Amino acid sequence: MSSYSSLARLVSQGCYGDNFIAFQSDPAQSSCSSGQGTWKQNHLYQLPGNSNLYDDSDTAEDLYISPQPPAKPEVNLKNVLSGIVAILTGSNKGLGTMLPEQESDSTVEFLGPEVNGVSSLHSSVCAPSAPPLTEEDAINYTVYRDLLVADPPEWLPDSCTKVCMQCNSPFTALTRGRHHCRFCGHIFCRACSKGRCLLPAKFRLQDPQRVCDACYDRLQPVQETLKHFISNAAQSAKHDVMDWTCTRGWLNLPIGLSMEHEIYKAANTLTNYCQVARLNPEKSIPQAVLKGASGLAILTVAKVGALLTYKLGTGLVVYRRSDGSWSAPSAILSAGLGWGAQIGGELMDFIIVLHGYETVKTFCSRMHFSLGAGLSVAAGPVGRVFEADFRSGDRGSGLCYTYSCSKGAFIGVSLEGSIVTTRMDTNLMFYGDPYMTTADILLGTVQRPIAAQPLYSALDNLYSNLGC
Repeated sequence: MSSYSSLARLVSQGCYGDNFIAFQSDPAQSSCSSGQGTWKQNHLYQLPGNSNLYDDSDTAEDLYISPQPPAKPEVNLKNVLSGIVAILTGSNKGLGTMLPEQESDSTVEFLGPEVNGVSSLHSSVCAPSAPPLTEEDAINYTVYRDLLVADPPEWLPDSCTKVCMQCNSPFTALTRGRHHCRFCGHIFCRACSKGRCLLPAKFRLQDPQRVCDACYDRLQPVQETLKHFISNAAQSAKHDVMDWTCTRGWLNLPIGLSMEHEIYKAANTLTNYCQVARLNPEKSIPQAVLKGASGLAILTVAKVGALLTYKLGTGLVVYRRSDGSWSAPSAILSAGLGWGAQIGGELMDFIIVLHGYETVKTFCSRMHFSLGAGLSVAAGPVGRVFEADFRSGDRGSGLCYTYSCSKGAFIGVSLEGSIVTTRMDTNLMFYGDPYMTTADILLGTVQRPIAAQPLYSALDNLYSNLGC
């Protein structure tokens, strides 16, 4: 007597009779024997071939032969009409002719043993194929929960190890320095700690931090959650005062060290422009140009020199969608040269109007070039610069119109050339996603960050005056 868990194994082991196999429905209690004899099992499966399953000592009550599948109901006009009548009247009248009669007597046992006088279904009858979604163990969040509530570690001292704790390579001063993993506090070399991840709330850090390879793999599943709650983009803007009571509002610096600073500079530039346009409409950007804009690039650039001038500055670019809403901002840096009859130095707040989808795609390039000509006049705190330039990059090319308000002492007419690059590190520190590209930010589905609310308020104010 041997027990088998499946019919396939039973057949493969050769445990069969002359032409038949018998075993119970419960695999744990399945048994078989070969040859002729008395069979008292719950189920009997007949193998192909003609064989007499009964001998003189067996009776029909001792054996159960699996019932034949019910015959398919005959499809005729009467059955179809009866079904339609049953559907319309909401009754089962007439269905008796369509369904075969079920035998009331069956030797199949669906009930299990009684427990405390109460009958229950056999375990093989109702076995769920998957755990319910409401159960705690349906989707295991234990690991993620532990990560989200993790406490900052105590960093190991540099003297505790002379080799990397992952690759065991010895540390050197120049080629293999020590780096602490911000999540576990252990010491690794640069090659084993290249990843940057957002850390849980208890670390009180909004910027992606250096972590080791093992911690990087552990933190990846919760990065999307942390990006929406911990990143700099998800924080409310702290600096939103742009009048004369705040020193930040007096003068925009040409270099912004963070996206938050770039947002403040851009909002301040737009606010100042709206004030100038309200006082002197002749010096504002034509309404037709602004209405047809597909996007805006807003920069603060320092320019100095004589005959040959040098330019450097940072800013951001936003895309205007077809429904009139604005995309998330992307940080950019501009550096260039100018040649012509010019002398002096000035600080310029640029508003570059992007016309056409192709021009916006130009700013999605990692780097693009611009070439144009302009007239610049600045005397004291107020000046004007009007330029038209052509920009080209690996993603596209297009024509842009530039308006700026400048401060300083400068005069001249020049031919301008510059290189504009996307500040990927600034975007990473702001959004917290190392895989996010400029096209994802401007042309994708990235939601408008909460930290950029002052910028969107200034843009809405600019276009509300235009009636669009």
